Amino acid sequence: MNRFQKISAIAFSALAVGLLFSCGGEKEKGVSEKSESAQNVANSIIEGGEFVFGVATELNNFDPFTSITADVRGVNFNIFEGLVKVASDGSFEGAIADSYKVSEDAKVYTFHIREGVQFHNGKALEEKDILYSVQKAIDKKFAGYSEIQEFGMKDDNLVIVLNQADAGFVAYLTNAIVPADYDNHALEPIGTGPFKLTEYKEQDHVTLEKNEAYWGEKAHLDKVVIKFVASQANLVISFQSGAIDGFSAEAGTVMQLDENAITKYQSNSNAVQLIALNNDFEPFKDARVRQALNYLVDRKEIVDTVNYGYGVITGSALIPALSKYYDDTLSSSYTVDVEKAKELLTQAGYPNGFKFTITVPSSYTVHVDTASVVVNQLAKAGINADIKQVDWATWLSNVYKGRQYEATIISLDGSLAYPTAFLSRYVSSAKNNFMNFKSSSYDDIYAKAISTIDEDEKEELFKSAQKILSNEAAGVYIQDISEFAVYNKNFAGYKGYPLYARDFSAIYKVAK
Repeated sequence: MNRFQKISAIAFSALAVGLLFSCGGEKEKGVSEKSESAQNVANSIIEGGEFVFGVATELNNFDPFTSITADVRGVNFNIFEGLVKVASDGSFEGAIADSYKVSEDAKVYTFHIREGVQFHNGKALEEKDILYSVQKAIDKKFAGYSEIQEFGMKDDNLVIVLNQADAGFVAYLTNAIVPADYDNHALEPIGTGPFKLTEYKEQDHVTLEKNEAYWGEKAHLDKVVIKFVASQANLVISFQSGAIDGFSAEAGTVMQLDENAITKYQSNSNAVQLIALNNDFEPFKDARVRQALNYLVDRKEIVDTVNYGYGVITGSALIPALSKYYDDTLSSSYTVDVEKAKELLTQAGYPNGFKFTITVPSSYTVHVDTASVVVNQLAKAGINADIKQVDWATWLSNVYKGRQYEATIISLDGSLAYPTAFLSRYVSSAKNNFMNFKSSSYDDIYAKAISTIDEDEKEELFKSAQKILSNEAAGVYIQDISEFAVYNKNFAGYKGYPLYARDFSAIYKVAK
């Protein structure tokens, strides 16, 4: 079948990855998926079983086209797949497509669709599903999809023609492929991944079951129950009582546990913790005030006191894991200088400081504790900050969506292992620019970065964009928090990625 659809250009920023990656069946050499030797792991695995994983927020929308929280994306990693998927080393490997090729001018991408793929409802993957999913990503203005001039199926291939050369367009094709005749993914999602969602109980749990018809390597576990727990403190209680088998924790929480009774895996969270400042709030409209806060916040004290030293200080909106594009010089852009902060505040018309409120999601202890440290640091220049704790639903509604806040402390992740996922939110017109940051110089640099096909130039432009965010103090960038996957001794197995993901297919029950 040879069918093409013409689409109109969509005004949405898109960037390219400068490397092409194989989508073949072989794994990249030198990539270690587990810390144990392969033979020891094979001998210790018990196939099957149930694993109960606790989370400190309620998950209530699994639609891959509308969900916005990192925890949901972490779970959706197991349910949905794109044409390609990110590997643990940050490269891309085959998923719905088993291979692809790119034209010499980097404007035509041809994806060969894998045979034998079926959805969780038992229906075989069809051409219409692929076309529907691509069009939906275009309609939802997903990053990169505005580059598409036309697309269609030809024989067993999806052919995508771009309106400009982009040697790294493949990075955007991790977005979900879903059934064309189904649109109830919020609470009953249907994908092609190694797990399928079989039960949702409001305010209690979600159940994932092993996809026996999965095209790839099947999961070890039969079932994963994701239990909604009210807070990090309650996660510890539930874990110690045996109500849950594992959870994700910050260092301070891990310190409360018996080291001999747990299995733990440390990694960066691949999210940037920051003090997000509402640039439409009167004091924060002035860049000098925002810069003053940067000079007052002692990032090392936060890492040491809140996270027991487990965190990577960052002065950038980008995560260190994207090392090619990350500007590591920015971590020292603002050294603590109270007198400099006072000088800036005086210039801005606040010689005696001012008052404001930091709204923090109560379910995230690390952000609440960080706020407490920040309050004391800001007080040295006469700034009086109050802490307002709200539940997660209120934070999403009022702060993130409604932009009704003065400041907040949160960690921002990216849906892609690529700079656009972190930097696009600072474009003046971006719908998710909840900080209301506006900078014509940033917009210009960002636009140049996404339009160039020269990889060296792209790298420098991304770094220039980060420098602007630092110099104009869009917010106060603190750290990439180290986190731990914590299991009881009956379970092991972990696989990390350069984005926020929970790969339940890597977890297994341990032979005694």
